This record gives sequence, C-alpha cells and structure tokens, in this order.
Amino acid sequence: MRTICNFLRCPILVAVAVLAMLAASNSAVKAGEVILPIWQEIFARPNTSLAALPSPQHNRITKAKVQLGAALFFDRRLSGDQARSCASCHMPALGFSDGRKLAEARDGREKLAHSPSLFNLAWGERFFWDGRAESLEVQVVQPILNPQELGGAWPTIIDRLGRDRKTASMFEAAFGPDSEPSSATITKALASYVRSLVSAPTRFEQYIAGVAEALSNTERHGFELFVGKAGCVSCHWGWRFTDDRLHVTGLSHEPIKTPGLRSVANSGPYMHDGSKETLEAVLDHYAKIPTVSGLSPNLTRSLNLNEPEVAALVAFLKAL
Repeated sequence: MRTICNFLRCPILVAVAVLAMLAASNSAVKAGEVILPIWQEIFARPNTSLAALPSPQHNRITKAKVQLGAALFFDRRLSGDQARSCASCHMPALGFSDGRKLAEARDGREKLAHSPSLFNLAWGERFFWDGRAESLEVQVVQPILNPQELGGAWPTIIDRLGRDRKTASMFEAAFGPDSEPSSATITKALASYVRSLVSAPTRFEQYIAGVAEALSNTERHGFELFVGKAGCVSCHWGWRFTDDRLHVTGLSHEPIKTPGLRSVANSGPYMHDGSKETLEAVLDHYAKIPTVSGLSPNLTRSLNLNEPEVAALVAFLKAL
C-alpha cells in the first residue's frame, strides 16, 4: 500500500496509471463482478484506531488530548463574544460541516468559504480550501483568531479557561502536572481532536474487500463509472477519496483543495463556495465545465453521462 501511495504522489505517474486503469476497468469490470486488485489496494481502509492515527512528533495523539480538544471544540469561551465555537460551523450531524452555502461571518456581511467536512484529516497534507496551512496545528489557530470567525484573543481565552478548575484539570491530564491553558496547549489539544475525527466504515469497505453484494447493482455501477468513464478517481483516490492536491475546477481561477468524499451525503451544499446544492448539481457542473485559465488537466474533458449513469454515480457517492 505504501509503495502505491508513494507512486501516486507523482502527477505524471498518476496520469499514466489512471489512463491505464481506466482502460482496464472499462474492459474488465462489468456489473460489479470483478474488482481489480489495484482498486482494492488503493481504496483499502488503513488501521484507524487512535494509536495508529498519524500525528507529528511534537504532538503525539493521546486519549487525554483528544478529550480536552473535544471539550474545547464545543467551548464558546474561545470566541471573543462567547457566542460561537468551532462546532458552530462544523456540526457532527452534518459531517462536521454546517449545512450553509457559506460560513456565517460575525459581521453578517463578509463572505467566507463553505465550511468543509473535518473527517479523516489526520492523513491530510494541506488544510483550508486554498491549502495555506501545512498542519492541523497551524490550521486550528486561524479560525480562533480570525475576527470574522471566532474573533478570539489568546490572553482572554487563557484567562477564561484558567479560571475553570475542571477545565484546568483536563490540561494537566493531557499535558502533565502543572500544565496550564496556553496558546500552545490549546492548539495541540484542538489539533488532536480534529485528528481523531475518522469517518465510520461503510458497506464500501466490504465491497472493496471482495464482497460484491455489499453494494447494490446501481451502487456497483456507480463505482465502475467513478473509476472508469467518469474519471473521478483522477482526483478522488485513496480510502479518503482525495489526492490532497490543489486544482482549478472551473468555479474560479483559484486552485482549490480536493475534498474527501466520505460522508459526502451529509455535508452539502458542495464546492468551496457552496454553490452546488446537490451531488447531481456537482456532476452537472463537470458536464458543462467552463474553460478557464489553469483548469486542472484532469477536468479538460467534460463528463458525458446519461441520466441513469448520473443516478448510479450519485448512489455510489451516497454509499460512502
């Protein structure tokens, strides 16, 4: 698996591999009866237990850090006016998105991006739609301090948390005796919690392991389209269904990070600007994609799916 993932990190090799595998899929995968070994390896789910989650040397993940981070994630004391928390824009029931087209700015006027899902970011390589953060430790700080998001200030946050003995004891449990709330410990705890957010296994795990009947005929056909005719796999590969790269998708001239597709049925509306209300609307965009400067090479051909194929592809995505 590691060899294949390293191989797929090279864009040129990816292109060659995808073309070869698409050809193989079109000829070898019919009615979900055959699952090519290459797809089984690429889409295999890794060990997602807490101890196995990737974490940096300076912030090894622990149960106590995750518990503290979870409490902070829902804690309004991190915001300037104590009116919102991280969970205000990342709701568990909505795939850790918020169901809005765009995240709500504190002044009610400034335009923010659509709140992305937070699932499976432990394996991420860059964060935010524009990929500007290279780690979760860098990422979690920015919404706290952004005046249009939480609008918090470290001295105030630290003072509020330090006055609460129960919360202070959680910092000691996570970081050792005499540890206190600080920008560093708050950041590490929040990053640990986000790192722990792993989407649950679905029927797709059974299917990719070789149990064809785990998916319906329509869903299996959707997977065949995903890795074949539709070519979605050129950007959405791996068990998280993302290449973690930046692509110009035709909605703007700016490159946007490929979102993962796990729990995608719960995290609409879609795209970085929330402009697509449904998965069908997303596919319609790629069927009529405009020619813009820098358009990702993976998107230079428009989708050409008929109505039953669109329905099958959407059924597969919902199975994730």
